[in-house]
Amino acid sequence: MEPADLTTGAMEMGAMTAEVNGLRVIAGSAARWGAPRPAGRTRATGAAETPAPEHRGSAIAGREGALEPVTPDAMVHVLSRLQPGADAGRRGDGAGPVNRLLTAVVEATVEAEPTADPEFVAVLVTELARRYLRAVGGYARGATVPRAWREVLGRWDPENIDPARITLAGGLTIVGHDLPSAVVSTCTLLARTPGPAERAAVQMIVELIAHRLRDDAAVVSLLGSDGVGVLLSRHDAWRQAEHLWAVRGRPSEAEAERAAMDWRAGLVARGLLATHLR
Repeated sequence: MEPADLTTGAMEMGAMTAEVNGLRVIAGSAARWGAPRPAGRTRATGAAETPAPEHRGSAIAGREGALEPVTPDAMVHVLSRLQPGADAGRRGDGAGPVNRLLTAVVEATVEAEPTADPEFVAVLVTELARRYLRAVGGYARGATVPRAWREVLGRWDPENIDPARITLAGGLTIVGHDLPSAVVSTCTLLARTPGPAERAAVQMIVELIAHRLRDDAAVVSLLGSDGVGVLLSRHDAWRQAEHLWAVRGRPSEAEAERAAMDWRAGLVARGLLATHLR
């Protein structure tokens, strides 16, 4: 059975979808995500109401009728289901330290006092998790994935690699590669133009990631607390998001910018992981 392939942007969804309890059922998909069976019937978007499908088997498996998490709570459930396999280094379940980092960040956005726009934060953090899960599924199938995620997922070996370096490389990839593009997808979905409220949401998520890394003594031993803050600049992520938004209507320029982001993030991840076995 093949791992799931999640869509990266809300505007890439197929027309035949239905949502229930934080999960999107996608008709005709070749993948599904393991989650508890939603109670009741689905609320359809572009489709008639249908009962939610039964779920059995591993956390990720291949079959018709995907269940794609679309809320932070649903994402936490999926990441938690994958955690044991990710910790063990099982291909297709992710890198254990990164799963744990993302779960903590998503949970923090749910539990924190609303210092930023709650709607935007919820959609943005879900989009970040979706991008990571798509990279996990793509890497397991041998598909093309961003360079940085290829480095992180390819080098994760619980017996031989320092988990702190995987955590740091994953955090840097989320902020330096995934976050700017996720901002564009979220603004598009919510019909917004990036502004002060959206900037505050980005800064909140970057700070949550930085806080989590600073709480990890092994990560701090690599860079120091100040070093984490320098690498995870809230302003860099926002400036990159603004630039991607500005060029979104110019496909060749936007693609060149995304390729440059991919190259930079991959270079950082490789530098952190290439020669550091434990």
